[in-house]
Amino acid sequence: MIRLLKKTFDGITTLAAYICQTPIAHISLVDTQRQWFKSKVGITTTETPRCFSFCTHTISQSDIFIIPDTLADEHFATSLLVTSDPYIRFYAGVPLTTVEGYSIGALCIMDYVLRELTFAQVEALRKLALQTI
Repeated sequence: MIRLLKKTFDGITTLAAYICQTPIAHISLVDTQRQWFKSKVGITTTETPRCFSFCTHTISQSDIFIIPDTLADEHFATSLLVTSDPYIRFYAGVPLTTVEGYSIGALCIMDYVLRELTFAQVEALRKLALQTI
């Protein structure tokens, strides 16, 4: 069963990266101190402190959270994830919200270059996030 869930989550992140044509996608779960990656494509990190997490901002949203240019965003321009390896320049995340209304993490995509998502890509991310929950 655990192996089947891992394959399912890996399929979702692979699809998210493919649909949005990004090198990085992940499913993160966020607790009070950190975010950890349930599934990931394009990164090797297994967790980060919550204070560095883009997903912390995503889970406070009710819908997709997009940063087309992290260097142009006053909240993220000085983030270590932007100014040093992995040099994230684009971010989009959909909160993973339980039926009880708790946002426990996010389905995210990232890129090293500026990017815009199409309507179809945004809709696909929303649907993949629902499948993740």
